[in-house]
Amino acid sequence: MKRKFQEIKALLGFTQDEMAQLLKLHRNSVSRFELGNGHIPHRSNVVLGAMLQYIQSPEAKADLPEALEEQQALEAVKLQKLIKENEYQYERLSRKLHKAQANYAYNENATKLLYFLREHAAELPEVSPDVLHLLEKRVKASLEKQGKAEVLALELQVDLLVYEKRLLERKQYEIGANGNKNNASQV
Repeated sequence: MKRKFQEIKALLGFTQDEMAQLLKLHRNSVSRFELGNGHIPHRSNVVLGAMLQYIQSPEAKADLPEALEEQQALEAVKLQKLIKENEYQYERLSRKLHKAQANYAYNENATKLLYFLREHAAELPEVSPDVLHLLEKRVKASLEKQGKAEVLALELQVDLLVYEKRLLERKQYEIGANGNKNNASQV
C-alpha cells in the first residue's frame, strides 16, 4: 500500500502536502495512508480516482497546457544552444587535434632522424655532436609537452563530442516528434 501511494503521488506530480490539500485531508492522514496505517475517506478517493483516470488517459497525453508548451519551447531553445556549443567545441578541438597530430608527427620524424644521425655519426662527421644534443633536447621537450598521450586525449575528446552531438540530435528529433504529435492532437 505504501509503495502504491508513493507511486500515485509521483504519477500525479504532487508532494504529500499538496496531496493533502487536494484531497481535503490533514497532512498526517496522507502520511499515515502512505505508511499503510490508514484509509482515505470516500470523497477523497473519488477525487484521487478522477485524477488518476485523467493522468493515464490519452487525453492527458495529448493535452499540453500553455505552461508545458512554454517549457517545451525552452527545452528546444536550450537544446539548440547545446548543439551550437557542441559544434563550436568540436571545431576548436578538431583544430587543436590536427595541430597536435602534426606536431607529434614532426617530432616523431625528428626523433627518428636524430637516432639515425647518432648511429651513423662516424659516417657523417660533418654533423656536430653539440648540434645533435641541442636538437635532442628540443625534440624531447616538445614530446614531453605534446606527446602521444596528449594526442590520444584530444582524439578522445573529439570522439566524445561526436557522440554528444548524436545524442543531442536524437533528443532534438524526439522533441520535434513529440511537438508534432501535440500540435496534431490540438487541431
